[in-house]
Amino acid sequence: MNYKQAKEYLESTNKYGSILGLETIKELLKRLGNPQDKLNVVHFAGTNGKGSTMAYLESILLCAGYSVGKYNSPAVFDEREIITVDKTPISEEDIAKYIEIIKKTCEEMVKDGLAQPTRFEIETALAFCFFADADLDICLIECGMGGRDDATNVFDDKLLAVITNISLDHTKELGETIEEIKENKEGIIKNDCPVVYAGTMGSIEEINQETAIRAAEELQKQGFKLKKYIDEGIEETYWPGRMETICEEPLFIIDGAHNPGAVLKLRDYIDLHFTNKRITFIMGVLADKDYTEEASIIGKKAIKIYTILPNNSRGLSANKLSDVFSEYNENTTPAKSIEEAVSCALDDVKNNETDMIIAFGSLSILRDIKEATNKLLNS
Repeated sequence: MNYKQAKEYLESTNKYGSILGLETIKELLKRLGNPQDKLNVVHFAGTNGKGSTMAYLESILLCAGYSVGKYNSPAVFDEREIITVDKTPISEEDIAKYIEIIKKTCEEMVKDGLAQPTRFEIETALAFCFFADADLDICLIECGMGGRDDATNVFDDKLLAVITNISLDHTKELGETIEEIKENKEGIIKNDCPVVYAGTMGSIEEINQETAIRAAEELQKQGFKLKKYIDEGIEETYWPGRMETICEEPLFIIDGAHNPGAVLKLRDYIDLHFTNKRITFIMGVLADKDYTEEASIIGKKAIKIYTILPNNSRGLSANKLSDVFSEYNENTTPAKSIEEAVSCALDDVKNNETDMIIAFGSLSILRDIKEATNKLLNS
């Protein structure tokens, strides 16, 4: 199997959707030799801040000289970025090698009358097999959805559980209240493993940094020599797609705020750093998100808003999102394409109608926006 064939196989498994529960993933991993049992794991659950907090802790560990595997999804700019060792994405050759083995195992499971693993379960198994063979010092693993029934929740023992900020998201699957969602995510806490919870005060990044620092301090108690590398690690952290400046002139920021909790934090960030700035928003969301609540939180913070359709099967139409945001901002316009939205936003700044651009929403829009911006500015 080559990389192209591996990608095609993964794409073919999208039809199985997303299924919570551990029976299938445990059977798949058992047939693969239980690679997860060979890993030293810090497990992350939460609604917002998981990726950023992981990036800070990863940077601290790398500065201290440890080898670090990281598994987090979805991909933002490159499909291979969800599985990294020491910040280097898994190679195309390794993806092909492991997917060939996993595909055969999945086919054997189906032949035995068992369920076909989903794409997320397959990618999770891929990550664990790759990390086990790499013989790493530590692995940072992010839950895909929730915690208790998430496919990553297969570790009997772990170094640490980290619970980041929790807000309402995936309510159909995880519960209608914060308390129910919190209980679900706390399902990753097993066998009295140490737990670090995110704080509630400060900006988005202040909270994520503090959570990572407290996680590093807990690992220090377990023998990791991290204390003198914390400041350096925090300083050197780079997390693409999270309040990332993709252009200085004009100032253009992209952010993966894709649920009400994250949008609230984005609004607070705007209030803190861009109080007097006239802003153009570009926004695209998935249809299963609470975009009505998001509109009420942030709709009035922009001078102009362009809505777009994400390149995702679950994407909400630009027209429908525009209708919702128009209730809070009359200068809301649905764009026919991502490139059109970026072009109009750049013109707003050029014509001195606004001062800067912030694009946010589904993570699936960020790569396309970045590519459109580079194309338009360099043409």
